[in-house]
Amino acid sequence: MLKHGVVFLHFVIVSCNSVPDSNSYTHHEIVRDTLIIYDIEGISTEGGEAKVNYVNGRIFKSVTSIYGESGQATIIYEFETDKIKVIETKYSYNTTIDNVKSEEDMKLEYETSYFIDFYGNIIGKKIPNRIDIFREFKKFIPFELSKKKY
Repeated sequence: MLKHGVVFLHFVIVSCNSVPDSNSYTHHEIVRDTLIIYDIEGISTEGGEAKVNYVNGRIFKSVTSIYGESGQATIIYEFETDKIKVIETKYSYNTTIDNVKSEEDMKLEYETSYFIDFYGNIIGKKIPNRIDIFREFKKFIPFELSKKKY
């Protein structure tokens, strides 16, 4: 009986030691996901915030909401290895900002998507009337979370 217990213990120790290298991906890799909400100052009179998802300490996706007196916009940044996909949606209010209660009080002005580089420059053809806040975004949002030392 004791002999089987030793074999089992050896199996557990070997299994625990096979932790994947952080630079390689396996289907057993543990993904650490973090959501942080940041206020972004100076991009709108009524304010703005970014809900940022980090995966393993690196920025992965951001949903930025910008509120204005006459409307609001949402800018989604999806971070890839060498570029950023931007999905931009803009709404105008059918009433004053104080009376906006639901989506019925807003009208979709446009929705567009495009790519930018990590400096905020458009990749491909120019996009007219886009909301260019990437430089301000970079001032307030870290692209990597600091690593804690234990």
